[in-house]
Amino acid sequence: MTYQLTIDVLEKLNSTEIKLIEKILKAEGLNLNVSKGEPDIEIISDKLNQAKARGGYAGVNLLIDSIRKQIVSVISEIANPNLEWHVNFLNGLKKRMQHRNESVWIFTTNYDLLFEFAASIVKIPIFNGFEGIAQRFFDIERLELTYGKIKPNRTFEQLNEPHINLIKLHGSTSWFKESNNIIESFSPEKTENRCMILPKRTKVIETLESPYDKLFRYASSVIGKQCKFIVSCGYSYRDKHINDILFSSKLRDNSIRVFALSKDETPEIIQLKDNPSFHYMVSNKLHYNGKDTDGIFDLWDFKKFIELFN
Repeated sequence: MTYQLTIDVLEKLNSTEIKLIEKILKAEGLNLNVSKGEPDIEIISDKLNQAKARGGYAGVNLLIDSIRKQIVSVISEIANPNLEWHVNFLNGLKKRMQHRNESVWIFTTNYDLLFEFAASIVKIPIFNGFEGIAQRFFDIERLELTYGKIKPNRTFEQLNEPHINLIKLHGSTSWFKESNNIIESFSPEKTENRCMILPKRTKVIETLESPYDKLFRYASSVIGKQCKFIVSCGYSYRDKHINDILFSSKLRDNSIRVFALSKDETPEIIQLKDNPSFHYMVSNKLHYNGKDTDGIFDLWDFKKFIELFN
């Protein structure tokens, strides 16, 4: 996804902006390849921010702002997303859980609304920490509410169906900042001040701000307690702040078991490899229970994972 986003964003920039990116990357020993999306938008953003801090590049501030706007534009332009695989996943989940009143936690760094739209089609309740109708307010503790009905004898009966708690760690295209408030709105006219941590390797500073600080604290409190088994699909573990806050200490004390599906065996995945409860499958290797097996695997592709899941 990151590489395609990189290509789409770079194609929206003008020639002057592309030349400035090439100049800054070249000074770092890197070459820009627009058609391949290399280096990816995270690395480009980091290099531009480093160049901004050092000074000496006219126009770099405007370029950083332009890239941010184009990232939001690329994501927002997907008017008719393909929901097939998300719908298939949620249908499979609903079938496997067989009306049990249990929660499934989904943690994502994606900004899109695919899970939200797919859940409405499958008719499976989904909660994301917002409450309201036309304009929703943020209160992460709403995830702890229990839903059901009061019976004629005045006793409470929980809804006997599975539901999803969705934690969007880096925000969403539907979230907006208004003064000190975070709201969720689906109004097409509303476009300014979207609440999203845009791609760059040094995201940790922004995660210290609201609402991300609450999201990370809450996710950390859930993982290892309510959520002990995690399957990650497509996440490369390159976000060190996510690994540090959500995974590393819990893997060391064996309070969680993680099975990672990633295309590439990144340095960050290799760093986690020594934990006995961390297993992974990349495009050419399976690492399970401390043993490596070579092969060709494609479950890092969400579509392939869903085909197996169902």
